[in-house]
Amino acid sequence: MEQHNQDANLQAQTIQEDLSFLKSFLDNNLEQHTEKEKLHIQTMQDDLVFLRSYLENNRDQRNHLEELHALRSRITEVAHKTAFVIDSLIVGDVSFYSLMLFDKVTEEIKLLKTKTREFDSIKAEKPTNSSRDVPQAGSKWTGAFHLVPSQGNISTIHKTSVYLKDQEQAIIDQLIGGSMQLDIISIVGMPGLGKTFLAQRVYHDPSIAPHFHILAWCCISQVYCKKDLLLGILGCIDPKAQYSEMDEDDLAHKLCNHLRKQKYLIVLDDVWDIEAWNALKISFPDYANGSRIILTSRHHGITGKPHHLRPLDEEESWELLKKKLSITIEGGYPVEVSVLGRQIAKNCNGLPLSIVIISGILGTLDQGRWGEVAERLDSNSKIGATEQCKSILELSYIHLPDHLKPCLLYFSAFREDQEISVKKLTWLWIAEGFLQKKESESLEKLAEGYLIDLINRSLVMEGQKRSIGGVKTCHIHDLLHVFCLGKAKDKKFLHLIQGCDGFLNFDEPHYLYRLSIHSQPKHFAKSKIFCPHVRSLLHSCRGIGSRGVSYNLSFVCHLKLLQVLDLEQINLGFTFLCELGLLIQLRYLAVSGWIKYIPPSLENLSNLEAFCVTTYYPDFVLSSLEDIFWKLQKLRRLQVRGALIDIRLAKENPESSCMLYNLHTFSTPKLYLGQSMEKMMMKFPKMRRLKCCLLQSEQSSSEGTRIVAMDSLSQLESLKLLLGKVTANCIEFHLPLNLKKLTLEDFSWSIICTIRKLPNLEALKLIRQADGEEEWDMGDIEYMEEEEIFPKLKFLKLESLTMVRWMGTGVHFPSLERLILEGCAELEELPSCLQDTFTLQLIEVHMCLYSAGDVVRGIKKQQMDYGNMDLKILISEEVDESCSWSDGDSDGWLPEEIEESSSSSEIHTDGQANDHLP
Repeated sequence: MEQHNQDANLQAQTIQEDLSFLKSFLDNNLEQHTEKEKLHIQTMQDDLVFLRSYLENNRDQRNHLEELHALRSRITEVAHKTAFVIDSLIVGDVSFYSLMLFDKVTEEIKLLKTKTREFDSIKAEKPTNSSRDVPQAGSKWTGAFHLVPSQGNISTIHKTSVYLKDQEQAIIDQLIGGSMQLDIISIVGMPGLGKTFLAQRVYHDPSIAPHFHILAWCCISQVYCKKDLLLGILGCIDPKAQYSEMDEDDLAHKLCNHLRKQKYLIVLDDVWDIEAWNALKISFPDYANGSRIILTSRHHGITGKPHHLRPLDEEESWELLKKKLSITIEGGYPVEVSVLGRQIAKNCNGLPLSIVIISGILGTLDQGRWGEVAERLDSNSKIGATEQCKSILELSYIHLPDHLKPCLLYFSAFREDQEISVKKLTWLWIAEGFLQKKESESLEKLAEGYLIDLINRSLVMEGQKRSIGGVKTCHIHDLLHVFCLGKAKDKKFLHLIQGCDGFLNFDEPHYLYRLSIHSQPKHFAKSKIFCPHVRSLLHSCRGIGSRGVSYNLSFVCHLKLLQVLDLEQINLGFTFLCELGLLIQLRYLAVSGWIKYIPPSLENLSNLEAFCVTTYYPDFVLSSLEDIFWKLQKLRRLQVRGALIDIRLAKENPESSCMLYNLHTFSTPKLYLGQSMEKMMMKFPKMRRLKCCLLQSEQSSSEGTRIVAMDSLSQLESLKLLLGKVTANCIEFHLPLNLKKLTLEDFSWSIICTIRKLPNLEALKLIRQADGEEEWDMGDIEYMEEEEIFPKLKFLKLESLTMVRWMGTGVHFPSLERLILEGCAELEELPSCLQDTFTLQLIEVHMCLYSAGDVVRGIKKQQMDYGNMDLKILISEEVDESCSWSDGDSDGWLPEEIEESSSSSEIHTDGQANDHLP
């Protein structure tokens, strides 16, 4: 029964997607067609609304499963055909076939409506027996559970590790102590026992980093390519280097050279067979310096001394379930359901993953439905633990609300081991049309809410955290990824092509909606794949794509129904594809290459919502975008990496430049000081994230109006200012009071007086000084007004500063939780107020003087004397005062964005900027 309900849900969702396309057509394109066509299209829309409602209203029918399943399948097929016909009309690609199909689809819809009437007649003769929501007899507690809003990562066992502590410490001891010879440690156990989790705990332990020069993490999985693995490890060690065009032997030699005479720790996660180990081991030299390799595997005897993970016993299983439920359910779980709870925990067969997933189901059900879950697990109690886990994943999917199902299945578009950027994921969800709009909430906030819901249901795991709270990256367990991939294929939701062989075996499914390709760029370029029905095309590859080799991908411009096109990891060369302007349905477009010029044809992309461009030219100004920019009225996100955007208002009549009411995220425009900036900002009333480069205009030079006028951006939450092209002194900053995150590059200390008064500022990053000052004296808090401190600042990062002394007495940071000092190679003194900041949870010191590290150790000791035992310090790459340090001296293991790292984050090497920690 559950399977049929699930089919109905996904089929209704499919029709909902087709309806959204129809609505877009009716709103924007009907004027291009005849009255007869308009009438046909309007009728199709009305009929699809009817059929979708019919599926939803009849999903619980128990006595007519066979007939209902056949009807659902036909409705779904007709919905796909309808969408294809309508989209063909929208893009003007009206072939003889599509015209014939137009009349055929109309006729099929009429027949289906007749079938629904016949089914209703049969149903009336046989009343259904629907009892799925009736509580079990004798139940005492019938209240509903309510999911608690996410307060952190409750999706994994990070906060509820039941029995791994002893094994964790044993592995740490083996890594730090033991033989000086290269030692290989294998963590072995069945899927879902927590092998990767244990390896993460060890890898992130504060005692590990100071003992190794190089740390790297590589996920191997069942399907792997030796070259990709080598690229992944090298990308972790030297993230800025270009290795993609090297062959396997050269890559293996390069890796060996990097590790030569270095003390390294490398984690090889999810090794399936000895062949994978044999392919890599030649690159791991043994210089008897205490280097270590951790290997996780489902199989015994691959290499190294194994640490066997056992399943949980019944009591441990129940303890873990109780802890998860106490986190998930407001007010804890009721005692009355302990018997059912113990029964459910026992039937998870000791797999922590199964228990975590089942807790996500129970957290949304009342007691009567707990009995359903227990009965379902009892019926499968004799199957193996892995098969039971798969059954639990199926059950969790069935219990998902309809609007979350496509969001979960979309994870199958990414690689199994990939740490996914949350920003990118949510923008893709928006472009795919998965969100149910609410007038009171932006689509971005709504998408974030969907993700938090999946996290609270223990299906998605948090990775890196953001400096102002929230999730930066996420991932799913490999068993869940396999489940999603199979479900997506069965439901024709998404098709995956992997590697060169995947193209050879590809047989385009009928009415293919989404295609995800995991391959090297050269294989994708050679394929010249043609899928006329596809609406989403996403490409990804391991490692960093080569900037020296470009590819001709003009064939994608023949896929005229595309709404999502992600070519972010392929070098398109010097010429932007002008033909992309023909893909008028595009909502999401991501490209990269030696791009200097954006063709005017892109102004045809009136539906474009997210536009991401990466150009390899350093400090390049992309001026050709200006004419297009103001015409893209639906644009919500414009992101240009590696270049600046020269956008100006019309000189003659600035008011004639259009308002961009939908633009939320914008990087990186050139903004000129003075009145022109103020007028420009008025054009973006809903801006939430802005990264910009400030410049001095002729007007500001002559009139002395050196003002950063951004206070009109009432919704702005995150701002990054690049100040290197202006003299930061004597600039007047007018910033919005609701600003939460601020980054300043090449700044002057004079700005601090302004920003310390921002009432809602939670994260501040100060990168490179422009004034060369050696002292930051915050003053004595006793002689300052209350509004002159940083009232809500939780996160502070100081990077590459020349200051020697940082002073201040009193509590200047009453809310500070994390302090990061990176590359402040002259810093000797820290303010005494840090000893009295009891909200501090973590201080990280990287590439600073030994004396700075000693001061931080003193702060920790003082805080412990005051009773704050929770303060953690991480100190690495300390610099001797007699040595100078440069950016090129790092061994490459430090994260690119250290402020977003977390000791509980999973580390991956997937070659995407900001999606992994090396």
